[in-house]
Amino acid sequence: MLRGAMLRTVRALPTRTERPVKASAAPRCAPRRAGLRALALGVVLAVCAVFAAGSVALADAAPVELVLTYMPNVSNTDTPTASGIAELVMSEGEVRVSAANLPHLDGDSRYVAWVVNTHTNQFQRLGAFNADADAKTVKFENVLPDAIPNKQWDLVLVTVEGSAEPDHPSAKHSLAGTFPRADSDPPPALLPNTGGAPDPDVRPASGRPQWLPAAGLVALGSLFSFGAGYGLGSKKR
Repeated sequence: MLRGAMLRTVRALPTRTERPVKASAAPRCAPRRAGLRALALGVVLAVCAVFAAGSVALADAAPVELVLTYMPNVSNTDTPTASGIAELVMSEGEVRVSAANLPHLDGDSRYVAWVVNTHTNQFQRLGAFNADADAKTVKFENVLPDAIPNKQWDLVLVTVEGSAEPDHPSAKHSLAGTFPRADSDPPPALLPNTGGAPDPDVRPASGRPQWLPAAGLVALGSLFSFGAGYGLGSKKR
């Protein structure tokens, strides 16, 4: 009987696996897991921010190419066969202009390239150049002291100026090209009143034809004329 009572007592004792878990163990693990989740989320967000910043930098560093044409209702220098290409790297302030069938300017006169926001009348000079006297071609490169600021430019305009450093675009418009734009962006408006004499070939908006659709067709044709003209000009050298 004594042996049976001892066995019953031993069986009644709790085993190692049956011992109750302390109530404080579960709350101690929960904050640690929450902290790890927060840390992981922070790392993911930081990586995403780095990649996003890199993507923006790469986009700003990508060159923007514009086809320059003798644009209807904008150009007025009587050089309809002229055409070219403008390439801008906005974040680096780099400007490159190639053109063909532009006559050489005498004296201090120069062609000057500008970026223009036709809606706000803002503009910035990109550089001055002249055409080769014999080949009538242009190969111009310039690096501005600072980046070209983002002011929603919608037009590159080449004007004929009396000097290499004018304060504003003149009324003598040579080549022009529109920036690539999204469907939601407004098209360029009338050329800004930049302080020069009124341009007789640019009529008020009420009586002025829509030149942007025509400009697109001219741009396609000018690509061929530019290549042919530039090739002939190179042979003459």
